[in-house]
Amino acid sequence: MFKIGKLFHLTHVVNDLDAVDKWYDDVFSCKRFYKGYEKLAGRDASLLVIGEVLMEPMMPAKRENLRNLSVKKFHERFGQHFHSIAWYVDDVEAISTQLDQANLRLYNIVGTQVKPPHKMDAIWTHPRETPGQLEFALNGDFAKDPRFEPDWSNKPWREHPLGIERASHIGVVVRDLAAAKRLYCQVLGGTLIHEETLPGRKTNAFVAVGEDTVVELIQPHSTTSREGRDLEQNGEGIHSLIFKTQNLGRAREFITAKHMQPEPDGADTIVLGPEQAFGMVVGFTQRRLPNDPR
Repeated sequence: MFKIGKLFHLTHVVNDLDAVDKWYDDVFSCKRFYKGYEKLAGRDASLLVIGEVLMEPMMPAKRENLRNLSVKKFHERFGQHFHSIAWYVDDVEAISTQLDQANLRLYNIVGTQVKPPHKMDAIWTHPRETPGQLEFALNGDFAKDPRFEPDWSNKPWREHPLGIERASHIGVVVRDLAAAKRLYCQVLGGTLIHEETLPGRKTNAFVAVGEDTVVELIQPHSTTSREGRDLEQNGEGIHSLIFKTQNLGRAREFITAKHMQPEPDGADTIVLGPEQAFGMVVGFTQRRLPNDPR
């Protein structure tokens, strides 16, 4: 049996990696520990940490005869947008078998479909089947994750004006909430911790996955809401990242001082829309999710 561990990274496809890296540095004072070209994946990317959250902004590699066109095709279709969620897992073969038994297609790093047994260090799902692409990987030596170092601390981000403690939750827009809950709870072994409905806007199911992640499965009720527009324009997929902050007022003041306009989302949350965050929805909340096990 497999065990899902820490969130590996949340991937974000962008137009200009250098510009986005500067934004992450300016706003989040991130710790970047990798930046480079990956031939097999056909992309240029960074890996950076914000508190306990690891982000992977990436863009199609500007090279001829790319072996893997998947990032290029994603960018051509969706532009700047969240791309995928990746988790560390202790047994890639075991989770591959579980996903295969659920009739989900699996792919390797060059985009070739595979089936277990395959003896690989990482596998990817098809984004149309899991709404949004999911990756499961062993913690290898490709780029050493600083969160596993003995002296690691997220104290600098707690003391930063944004007061980031961790990710509160990652939002995923779906058309069929019941099917999405079956995937995350029955196939991936997550735990449903809370459900709620905002009349006229959306129904949410919050699922705890692995060691440190809560995924918010969002079924929009309106095509004019932020979530509904994303679903209509881009289909099911990764929609948002909401950070847990210690002080929402201080976070709002800091973001405003950076010449961005955060929008309220209820009494205890603010968000930056895609036009302000390179195609992402990024938010900050003081709310503690009901039944949050972290």
